[in-house]
Order: sequence, then structure tokens, then C-alpha cells
Amino acid sequence: MPSVPGDGVRPRADPLHALGIPAGHRHCTLGNFEPRTPALSAAYDRALAYSHRFADEAARADGLGLLLWGPAATGKTHLAVAILAELAANHGVRGRFCTFGALLDEIVHSFDKASRTSESTGLRSALSADVLVLDDLGARKMTDWAADTLFTIVNGRYMARRPTLVTTSFEDVDREVAMEADARRRQEYLVERVGQRLRSRLLEMCAFVAMQAAPERAAQRRPTRPSTLGGMRRSPKGPA
Repeated sequence: MPSVPGDGVRPRADPLHALGIPAGHRHCTLGNFEPRTPALSAAYDRALAYSHRFADEAARADGLGLLLWGPAATGKTHLAVAILAELAANHGVRGRFCTFGALLDEIVHSFDKASRTSESTGLRSALSADVLVLDDLGARKMTDWAADTLFTIVNGRYMARRPTLVTTSFEDVDREVAMEADARRRQEYLVERVGQRLRSRLLEMCAFVAMQAAPERAAQRRPTRPSTLGGMRRSPKGPA
């Protein structure tokens, strides 16, 4: 029964608000995602498979995350939010949603120039959440120390086997491909926005999911990769 103002009954807290999910994204579910292209259908299948794997304790213990990349308005944030909400509702996951810009602001505001350390509740929760959604990675340029702090957070989650769901509008290519592009085009690549060190760590901890058709260049130029963990996690197949 809904509470009536003044009746002494507190309204029930919105669980999506507790996860940090903005009001504009709280309608996002796996059920109302509309895959309009084959690439989006494949990404949707990956999201479903990822959500289902959390029922297996052994599978979820590996800390595997997802990195969803593609142009604006393809539904990257929708899928990331939907997965987080699903895991919180069905598996009791303590999650947190944060945008890349907000996390950078948190880093800037919490930076203690005297001791050169960062201490804040926001940064600690980004490090300790069972599942973290990091939305819009690379949307802003970083200073060197902000990049170092971000790497510390991401690497800490990797070492603790805590899954991270990342979205970005920047195309993922290898460093060699990015370096062959002109300076303006290079800025559209994820590796140029976040650096090789962070991208390499993300390759180790996330399955990369393209939410756009594979560029012809990638199919023609990408060299054969050794069967590394990072390589396997970028394969077209969904997580086990």
C-alpha cells in the first residue's frame, strides 16, 4: 500500500537510485532494449549471456566484465544499466553506476596536493562495488595523475576480481592501427583517449563488445592474435 504524506510511513527507497543509476536511465531493462541491427542483436545476446552467467558462482568469480563500444545512440548505457539492475535484483549484487566525467571530478576534488593521495567515499565505492558501471569512458581528457588514479581503481578491481561494465563511444583498435591514422582521426580511438596501459588492463578484464558493424579496415588489417586471455575475450562468442 503506497504511503500517504503525513501518515508516518516512509516511502520505499528506489533500489535503482541506491545503485546510483540516474533517473533518465532507470527505465532501461533487458526486456525493453530494441536491437535494430545485427551488431546490436549480437551485443544484446552477449548482455543476456553475461547476466545469466552470474547464476554460476564459479563463472562469476573470474571477475570478467564487459566493454561496450560504438557510436552514440546505440544503447550502450541502456545495456550496462539493464545488466546492473538485473544483477542487483536477482543476485543481490552491490553495484554502482558512475559516469567517467563524474569519476574524474571525484578524483580532482579528492586529490590532496600536500600528500599526493586520493581519499574519498566515492573513489572507495568505485573500487569496492561488487559490479561497477563506468559510463562514457574517454569522454574527457585526463591529466597524468588523474589517469594514474583511474588506472589504480581499474587495476584494483581487476586484482580483486570485481567485474566492471564499461561503455565508450570511441572505437577500439590496436595501438599500431591508431598510430597510422592522422592526428585528428587518432583522437577517435579509445587507446588515444585512455592510453595503452589502461586499454591493456581492460583487455585482460573485459570482453569487448562492438555495437556497430566491424570496420572493413579491421577485417583486412588486424593480424592473427595469439591465443591469449585478452584475445579470447575479444572473440565474437559470448562469455561462458
